[in-house]
Amino acid sequence: MSETAATANKRKHRHHRHHKKHNTTVKQIFSVANPNAPTYYVEAFKMIASNIEFIAVAQECKSLLVTSTVQDEGKTNLSINLALALAGYGKKVCLVDCDLRMPSVHRLQRSSLGLTHVLKGENTLDEVIFKHENSELNILLGGAIPPNPTELLASRKMQKVVEELADKFDYVIYDTPPCLGISDVSVLGRYMDGAILAIRHDSTDKRMVEKAMSNIENSGLKVLGAILMEYKADSDVSNSYYYKYGYKYGGYYYGEKED
Repeated sequence: MSETAATANKRKHRHHRHHKKHNTTVKQIFSVANPNAPTYYVEAFKMIASNIEFIAVAQECKSLLVTSTVQDEGKTNLSINLALALAGYGKKVCLVDCDLRMPSVHRLQRSSLGLTHVLKGENTLDEVIFKHENSELNILLGGAIPPNPTELLASRKMQKVVEELADKFDYVIYDTPPCLGISDVSVLGRYMDGAILAIRHDSTDKRMVEKAMSNIENSGLKVLGAILMEYKADSDVSNSYYYKYGYKYGGYYYGEKED
């Protein structure tokens, strides 16, 4: 085999491996509404929901934005399970998929209609909101992915949607895109009452978290708390840092914390 052919073959092999890995990566939703969910997992989100509700009531917050620094930090799992836990307490709750670039809530339950259909004037809110099949949670999916997500989220129509949902429900949880590198959260922050930041344990860089906090607060939105996702108590290297950082910003943890 010639050197040129060998080089091309290696390049093709590397591309094949990368392509295969990309296609076999499947994100999962771990729902507290699943009867097989571990007790510690369910109780963790109940505790988070109780703390968030206490803060939200004290500060008169109904529209809560959930975000992260970057992708794959668990913000959608946090959004879904926080909404389910609040609904389990008898609250009228609506979960809204506001990540119009990479919507994920549809993995919990599918529908052909969603938020973009309302923002485009094709449907009313009542026509696109539906009940979760295993709970009392109401869900508004993202709908068809638009070419101009930021413009839609910045529109007067989006503000009216937020106001109408706040009138209908006790709490509205908005699953939004990560707040670094994308302006969607800054745009939505003008309509929301508070933000919750998902931070992946032993992964997210401190400087990125600080930048995310700054971006959120610069939009005029108060950060109610930071939730440490995938927390591992036996991670000795990062334990003390994350414990201190989470305590400073009102983070909540699950699992046993060793001294």
